[in-house]
Amino acid sequence: MPISWDEPVKAGAVGGAVGGGAAAAMGASLNSKAVNSMASEAKEMLKAAKSGGFRVSEDAAQPIRDVLEKFQDRVDRMRADMNVLAARQPTLGNHDYGQKVALHHQEAVTVRAGSPVKVLEQLTQVLADADQALKIAMEKYKEAEGDASNPFKSGQV
Repeated sequence: MPISWDEPVKAGAVGGAVGGGAAAAMGASLNSKAVNSMASEAKEMLKAAKSGGFRVSEDAAQPIRDVLEKFQDRVDRMRADMNVLAARQPTLGNHDYGQKVALHHQEAVTVRAGSPVKVLEQLTQVLADADQALKIAMEKYKEAEGDASNPFKSGQV
């Protein structure tokens, strides 16, 4: 599922309700279901790397790891922006109903399952798992390359 970081948020979407900024950059298509799917795939990738199911050279993996790092930086900034936005209580008046709606808004953005902040936290873990899988796969590649180049080490002689 492609992620468009610059796609404008449609009216009525979470980002529009929060006030744009980081939420608008996140785009309306990044949701808990999509991130759960990515998380499952990243866990499988990590499991495969740990078991030696795939190996990759540093030349092939490093550019991907660099992109993952850039995405992680963006996600961290969006999460921080989202928390700042949510910390600002909407000015809905000092009456009881206004206070309840403001609290509901803050919880909906930050703490509830599927909230933008929770989705970004999940995405952080996805990126970390993918990066860790590539790191392990690079190490496995180096080990295999070292074993192949040293027949005495692998007991081939």
